[in-house]
Amino acid sequence: MTENRYEVIKYYPVTSTNELVGSSNRALMEWWLSFAPRIPYKSEFDILDHIDLVPDIFLVKRLNQTDFEFRVHGESANNIFDEYIGKIISTQGPQTNDRERQDVELAEYYVEILDQSLCFRNEGVLSFLKKKDVKFESLDCPLLDEQENPTFIIGTITILDHKGPLQ
Repeated sequence: MTENRYEVIKYYPVTSTNELVGSSNRALMEWWLSFAPRIPYKSEFDILDHIDLVPDIFLVKRLNQTDFEFRVHGESANNIFDEYIGKIISTQGPQTNDRERQDVELAEYYVEILDQSLCFRNEGVLSFLKKKDVKFESLDCPLLDEQENPTFIIGTITILDHKGPLQ
């Protein structure tokens, strides 16, 4: 049986840094909001301007209506997701074990982000660490390709101090 590495408790659209706890998540949201009312292009994100985000950052590319490719994972994000660069997940993927079902759910969530063109906050629990009830917060934001299509998702993920329940 394949173990789930994380469980999302809830997710919802966010429109303000005040709705976020993690410093990486707040910094990414602040950058994304600086382009309002439009969505930023992927080409407008320069990692050299965001060195503090490097460990927590990830980038996903929509390949078509159902498939997504993991393009970048910072060290912390990779430790949490345990996905390799280039891995493709799909809304039409196999679902023979928990990990595959989780990949399909994640692809469906990515479709939702790009269809709504909003940033989403996730709250959840990490299950692969030896400690119990290690909480995380992630932020997922759409980015445009050069043809102005919402094609990329840039995100950050932060392990939260586990004092008290998720809000």
